[in-house]
Amino acid sequence: MRVLLTGLPIRSHLMPVLVPLARAAREAGHEVAIATGAAVADDVERLGVPVVVLPDALAPGELGRRPDLLDRSLLSKLRHWRPEVTGPLAVPLFNDTMTAEFAANVVDAAWHPDVIVRETNEYGGYLAAEVLGVPSAVVDIAPLLPRLVPDLGARLDVLRGGFGLPPSGSVTATLTAGLLPEPWYPAELRTPGHRYHRVPEPAVAPAEAGPVVLAAFGSNVPSLLAPDSELLAITVEALGALGVRAVVALGSDEAVASWTGPRPENVELAGFVPQRALLAASDVFLTHAGFSGVREALSAGVPMVAVPLFADQPANAGRVRELGAGFRVDAAGLTPERLADAVSRVLGEPSYRSAARGLRRRIGELRPITDFVADLEGLT
Repeated sequence: MRVLLTGLPIRSHLMPVLVPLARAAREAGHEVAIATGAAVADDVERLGVPVVVLPDALAPGELGRRPDLLDRSLLSKLRHWRPEVTGPLAVPLFNDTMTAEFAANVVDAAWHPDVIVRETNEYGGYLAAEVLGVPSAVVDIAPLLPRLVPDLGARLDVLRGGFGLPPSGSVTATLTAGLLPEPWYPAELRTPGHRYHRVPEPAVAPAEAGPVVLAAFGSNVPSLLAPDSELLAITVEALGALGVRAVVALGSDEAVASWTGPRPENVELAGFVPQRALLAASDVFLTHAGFSGVREALSAGVPMVAVPLFADQPANAGRVRELGAGFRVDAAGLTPERLADAVSRVLGEPSYRSAARGLRRRIGELRPITDFVADLEGLT
């Protein structure tokens, strides 16, 4: 079986799940490649997975090459984005032109897959599978995102027309690999094609005495903040005031070296951190509620304080709150006092940790994502 996995050229969209799945498919005797942009091709190939480089698949940092793809008003907002003042950033979650070009690149690559497996944010592979007449599946790295895209079915139908395909209105995959247990999914998002899997995580290490808080806002957020944003300084000051042992990821070693904000003795500033390993020894995760971080925290049984900043993060933060595994704090108007109160609340109320540990148990009962290969074999 020839398996083509498709994903946007963003490390967090590929490395945690698609790469291990691709390697598992190869070990099972299948021919496998990942179709994505050149920006991440070397990183993927170093992990032993062949890459089909798509010329029009651009990483976020490369979009300056294509002004026609950029929203000028969004660019203006990004130059001045202070989430602690203006709140979450409204970003487009679906780009029609990029999706059509991605699909055309996959078709033109003439790799001849028997099945295409895409990640949730990437719909070009979905269209390419229809053009090529092969089945498709999805690895659900953003479960709540599709319902946030206005008129998604109609917009896909317009793109289908460009490939000579009839409209279908469909946005649902035949087979979906969910990466959290079924309770994470609101009832309307559960389909007969859902299979639920776990992503292997490091063994949980015993924590040292006293509470530990890990704060991380992902790899993209620090680089998007305006120079005068105080989000990270507010975070450091809040944790410093609590007196807990804390690690705050600033996003780069350069950010640590140039840091001019507060430096409480109980707070360690880091560039990038081994997040999964640190979560295993943490009591609370202070996060922007990106899905990968939420999944990793729940896999470790760690409750969250969620400060959502863009994309599907507000929806993820809301779901964490609904399931009792954390507390949501609005970014707009954020102060050290408000943030410290939220962290204290989650540290002091056992129900949050109980809910997170309950989900950890459910996750531990799931089949590993590598077993999804057997489900794919049933499609061809």
